[in-house]
Amino acid sequence: MNDTPTIYPTKPESQASAAPTPLFGSDTDSFVQQLRLAAQAHRAGRLDEAIASYLRLLAVRPYHAELHNNLGVALRLAGKLEASVSHHRLSLAADPDNPALHSNLGNALRAANRLDEAVKHHFQSITLNRDYAEGFFNLALCLRDLGRLDESVGCFGRALSLNPDNRRARVELAIALLMRGELATGFASYEARKRLPETPAPEFSQPAWNGEPLQGKRILLYPEQGLSDVLLFVRFARELKRRGASVIVLCQALLKELLRASDFIDEVVAEGEKLPPFDVHASMVSLPHLCKADFAALPGEAPYLRAPDDSRIKLGRLDRARLRVGIYWAAMPGQSQDRQRSVSFSNFLAFAGDPELLMFGLQGGVHQKDIQQSGAGGLVHDVGRGIFDFAEAATALSQLDLLISIDAPIAHLAAAMGVKTWVLLPSVADWRWQLGGTEAPWYPTARLFRQTVPGDWTAVFATVRAELESLKRR
Repeated sequence: MNDTPTIYPTKPESQASAAPTPLFGSDTDSFVQQLRLAAQAHRAGRLDEAIASYLRLLAVRPYHAELHNNLGVALRLAGKLEASVSHHRLSLAADPDNPALHSNLGNALRAANRLDEAVKHHFQSITLNRDYAEGFFNLALCLRDLGRLDESVGCFGRALSLNPDNRRARVELAIALLMRGELATGFASYEARKRLPETPAPEFSQPAWNGEPLQGKRILLYPEQGLSDVLLFVRFARELKRRGASVIVLCQALLKELLRASDFIDEVVAEGEKLPPFDVHASMVSLPHLCKADFAALPGEAPYLRAPDDSRIKLGRLDRARLRVGIYWAAMPGQSQDRQRSVSFSNFLAFAGDPELLMFGLQGGVHQKDIQQSGAGGLVHDVGRGIFDFAEAATALSQLDLLISIDAPIAHLAAAMGVKTWVLLPSVADWRWQLGGTEAPWYPTARLFRQTVPGDWTAVFATVRAELESLKRR
């Protein structure tokens, strides 16, 4: 997105826009200098400073298009979305034929999840300038969010034809291809992410692995993104082991004991610990591409993660209960799209009064308290309170008949273990679950339950309840 504020020459303003008491007298040069300093703070990421400066300047030029634009961008980055939208509207009112201002308003609307309105402004930006690469890129992002993947891919292509050096567009195009199910092409294209500043290359003296033979070599696999990606892509360590490599996995501390139980990993090192000797290294996210994975065969592969042999986690039983069901309902605050992915704990209370279901809450973090706050302490057993890493979570999952979860690491863990897993997904889910369909491309025991209306979980839970009744009869 177009997040960098651009300083344009100030334009003569109408009498209606004159400030009542200019802070800088009539000195336009002084105003431009102060605006430039505010933009420098903005570019440096000092958002509070930039926002305060922009607000002071508004007292001088309340109808200055680029001032409102820059303030809108800064407010969006600070998470103050409605204020951002309003400032972008004021910016556009002052300069209605500026394609960049239409596109930036579209960006603010997209951040506020008002996608249809955002698309209209992005379309207007490219109507005003058919060679506006940034406008095509921003429109492509919006169309992808709406699940209009073919149009999105076309707009990414146009953006890249206009600006072939746009690395971010190449990465976002790759994600659209992965969502569309074009996994081989998508993962190959996704390698472009390594050239983005937020994906720095690891500072290892050893070379990166590029797919060459590994017989007799020691390869270090490192985590590039989150817990879910380690749980998803560590499966390819099994293929590296078959190729004759000794496999060392560097991972988040929460995963160390879990991965130590794997028979295809030779050593596990937590982040911050001293690394053992190795010959080559690779990001786990790159393994599908580097291994030239047979994606059609993945769902048929055996489970690749398991619980450790010893654990203190023991789930209870009730004589009348036919199914032991685990539930997980909320993403950790601050995670990507946590609001769209999370559901209210109250949605599960409709199942909790069924004597044939024994329910266990596996939620951790701040949402763990939802059980007690809902008065459901006698309906849902709070197991999450006693789980401190993924090895213990795996032990709990191994004792369940079913996990019902939002898109979260625990869903990947359960499915990787071969546990029956029902994943609750928003209408347009993360690329790892692709777009549409009830089957996961990675896991044979996972079933996907998707929203049909964005933001509406009612139909999803109605389907889940019907499927639970069917499952009890089997």
